[in-house]
Amino acid sequence: MKLYTYPGNFRAFKILIAAEYNGTDIEIPDFKMGTDNVTPEFLAKSPMGKVPLLETSQGCIFESNAIARYVAQLRRDTELMGTSFFEAGQVDSWIDWCTHELELPATMWFYPVLGYMPYNAMATEKARGDLAKALGVLEAYLLDKTYLVGEKVTLADIHVASALIYPFKLVCGPAYRNAFPCVMRWFNTCVNQPEFIAVCGTVVLAETELVAQGGSAAAAPASGAQTGGKKKKEKKGKGGGDQAKQQKKKEKKAAPKQQEEKKEKPKKPAHIVALETLDKKSRSSMSMDGWKREYSNCATYDEGMDAFWAMFDSEGFSLWEQEYQYNSDNTKLFMTSNLCSGFLQRTGEIRKWAFGTCVITGNDENSEGGPDMNVSGMWLIRGQEITPMLEANPDAEYHTWTKIDNTSDPEVRQRVKEYWTRDCGEQIKGRTVLDSKVFK
Repeated sequence: MKLYTYPGNFRAFKILIAAEYNGTDIEIPDFKMGTDNVTPEFLAKSPMGKVPLLETSQGCIFESNAIARYVAQLRRDTELMGTSFFEAGQVDSWIDWCTHELELPATMWFYPVLGYMPYNAMATEKARGDLAKALGVLEAYLLDKTYLVGEKVTLADIHVASALIYPFKLVCGPAYRNAFPCVMRWFNTCVNQPEFIAVCGTVVLAETELVAQGGSAAAAPASGAQTGGKKKKEKKGKGGGDQAKQQKKKEKKAAPKQQEEKKEKPKKPAHIVALETLDKKSRSSMSMDGWKREYSNCATYDEGMDAFWAMFDSEGFSLWEQEYQYNSDNTKLFMTSNLCSGFLQRTGEIRKWAFGTCVITGNDENSEGGPDMNVSGMWLIRGQEITPMLEANPDAEYHTWTKIDNTSDPEVRQRVKEYWTRDCGEQIKGRTVLDSKVFK
């Protein structure tokens, strides 16, 4: 596949980040706006001559949202479109919301700074207020949530975070951002994921608001802002044009160099190389993708577990029981659930070679006698060592890992089944399940 775009196009970020999550290779040819996009050959692929444009073996797809959805759905096991039809609808809701409520005011604010459009004081002031309203909506929603949909990064997070990268780097200064602490917590969680960094680099937040020629800095919005400020007459100041030009030069340097990235891809971590080598040299009769499909689509969990033990390759894979070392710190259920969600998210690097559950059992803070919550889990890992987990996930060292050797023992099989199939209210090792999260 080929993606036609220009360097630094934020509308291409979401496509390339989704490709990183799915392990999909996308070629980015050299492309010059104003020249290549007006040729008859290109117009035959993109009717309006716009980018990004994705060229596949079956034909071309234009419009960035459509391309991002296509790339996100190339692999179902990564669940970038959610884990159900309902969650897929939620992902689409946030994508459409972002396009109309977030991207429009954001671009109206930072485009004049980059020289993409003339500065207009009234339009800029309205954009500031409209962006604050949108961020206020996002702030309220993220108050008790780690991600926009479900318990892991989806295309919704990718789409909205990508749209906020340039505003937060260029025009939204600390005073403006401080009104939205939940948004910033979520944004920093997203952009510091390896898949985001591979496309966008390290996101450095603006220390001061950059202004276009004739503009002035924004006042800080009220916390969770829902309204804009009063309109004021703007005084034209000297040096604004120079500042904008300097920032434009900086942005060109800081913008992702897709052409360079494809020439100099970052080296893979040693544990990933080791797993890939293991796949090549010691092929297993068991398919991890096959098991994940069986788990997701089985009619009953009894049938699913029977299928698992029939395909389980004890030489190519190993089972590990997980136990959190600091369970006494678990005093709030929602915080403990976030701990589990974060653990699964940081395990994403070895998704191709791992499957498991992270479960909270016991009593929450509202129970008589107070909280007594344990975090534990059961994991299937490629190979015979837990090393890939320890090297991929920095939080793994805070858990005790016990290898399950006697996999033919009925009691062991029952324990594996409990971890992988029990839902809230049911029992695992005599303790009530409060929450259960699946990594697949």
